[in-house]
This record gives sequence, C-alpha cells and structure tokens, in this order.
Amino acid sequence: MDFTDVRLRLWEDPALREELLSWVRDRLAERGARLLADPPRVRMRPWSTTARFASTLGPVWFKANAPGGEFEAALHGALHAWVPGRVVPPLAVDVTRGWTLMPDAGPALREQTAPDDFTVWEAMLGAYAELQRRLVPRVRDLLALEVPDLRPTALGRWLDHFLADPDTADALGDGLDLLLRNRSVFDADCKALDDTGIPASLDHVDLHLGNVFVLEGGYRFADWGDSVVAHPMASLMVPLSIARDHFNADARTRRRLRDAFLEPWTALRPAADLRAAVPRATRLAALSRCLAWARTFPETRAPLSRHRATETARLLRGLLAEAPHDTETDLGGPPPTG
Repeated sequence: MDFTDVRLRLWEDPALREELLSWVRDRLAERGARLLADPPRVRMRPWSTTARFASTLGPVWFKANAPGGEFEAALHGALHAWVPGRVVPPLAVDVTRGWTLMPDAGPALREQTAPDDFTVWEAMLGAYAELQRRLVPRVRDLLALEVPDLRPTALGRWLDHFLADPDTADALGDGLDLLLRNRSVFDADCKALDDTGIPASLDHVDLHLGNVFVLEGGYRFADWGDSVVAHPMASLMVPLSIARDHFNADARTRRRLRDAFLEPWTALRPAADLRAAVPRATRLAALSRCLAWARTFPETRAPLSRHRATETARLLRGLLAEAPHDTETDLGGPPPTG
C-alpha cells in the first residue's frame, strides 16, 4: 500500500509540530548542541513517523509511535541499559509521548552487504538470539513497560480480539467459520508451544537487515515498535519468510539460518527440541503481525481499515495450515507484511 498521502496531525497541526521541534531543540541543548537550518526529512507511516534533522552533533533522528506502540521509547531506553551495545544509544526518550531522539547510525546492514549473503544473516541471527537470551530474566520488566503479552498462554485472547473485529471477520469470509471450528486445534497448538519449556523473551516481530546496524564492530538492533513478549522462536517468522519468498532460499539455507538462531538457546534446551518448536512458533507468530497492523495513528484508522482487515485476515488464515510433520524443511510461516 502506498502511504505517500498519509497526513498526521503531528506534522500538519502547527501547535503539535512546534511542540515536537521544541522538544528536539531542548534535548539537543542539554547536550550542548543545536539544530541547523536545513529542513527535516520527514517519513510518515500509519504506525510511526520519523524525521532526520541536521544538527551540530551531525544527523539526528526523531521517532514518534502511534497509540499502542508508545512503549518503544521506554523500551529503547531500557534495552540500552540492559543489553548495552545491542541497540543504537538514544540521545533522549519521552516515555509518555512515545518519542525518541537518536544519533545517526549510518547505513543499515542491508545497504552494507549483498541482501542474499546468508553468512551475514547467520551472524546477525546469532547475535539477536544472544540478545533474546539475555532478556529472559527481564520478562516481567518488559511487561511492566507495556510491551504486549503474546506468550502462548495469551494467544487465545488475542485471537478472540481479532475475530471480534467486524472488518476482519468480513475479510475472512468462510475462513471465520473454519477458524472457529478449529479453535480446539489452535488451543492445543498454544499449549504444546508453552509445554516446550523454552522461556519467553522479547520478540522484535519485524527482524530483517533493514532494522540492523553495525556500530563499533557489533550488531545494533533498531525499530522495536512492533515488539511483543513471546516464545523466542516466533522471531524467526519474518527472516525465514523473507529468505524464502524474496531471495529464493532453499530448505538447506533456511535450516542454516534457523540453526544459527537456535545455537545460543542450546545451553537451555536440546537442539532437537528447539528445532521442533520452530514451525509451530512461526505459525502462531501471525498474531504478533496482526497486532502490528492494529497500531495506527487515529487519523489514519478509517482510510487504512480495509487494508488492515485484509492483511489481518491473510495472516489469520495462516493459522489454518496443518502443523508440518517435517520440521527439517517446513520452516517458513506466513509471509511478512509491511
């Protein structure tokens, strides 16, 4: 969908725009810096808006999240403290308004390497999984920051929430009745995933090379606004889907990516148990993507409603797929969106 016509009050309303600019100026002044005269480069999306400002510190980035994603500002600050060296250090955060100010991190990883260099993907996925493992003891803290709870025991409530939306129900068509008739299968899948004993952690939900930077020799992960607390293997849904659907990665390559991600977790569970959890976790991760589509600025909800319902229905239909019997080859989950 083309979002070039999106108009957000944050930029269109002079009072709100001045409030934003004043906040950026004040935060820079606290660091002995100031804005330069160059106009900002603004990028608006229904779920967030960003602006690149020129400053005496160099380029700086402002980000505002839509309602439901405001937690990203607090989460970004917390991750900087909990897993230093794994996120771009923020210059400032406003946890109430969901605003973040960041230094320029340079080109994303996808601009520094061939997009189908799967050796780079393996290293990135391993680093991300290490970050997840370090966050396992922080699950309660993450929930306290209002990061949504999509652990296996909570997925049934989220499914009910999405099915109750009239637009989504209409977009599902016959799929609605099929989902309702198979609810016991869905519940059994959730219980089986919970019974794996693999601890929950932070799921980025939109992990790809465009959200990763290399600073000081290490991977820094960005754009946490879609995040949820979930089964950690759910994070494989997007990278494995992109590898398969956009770069024609075969099953052998996807196994390499999966195993690179799982390696840090083998200290907690046998590799065979981890591999067996991946197909179910990536399939149920469709609900996390549905939630990502639900976060929009109020002024974009009406024009986006049909597209959001269509994408949500497409993702929910992925829950109807039979549980794969061959965990060595069926690794994908539904394709990513957005």
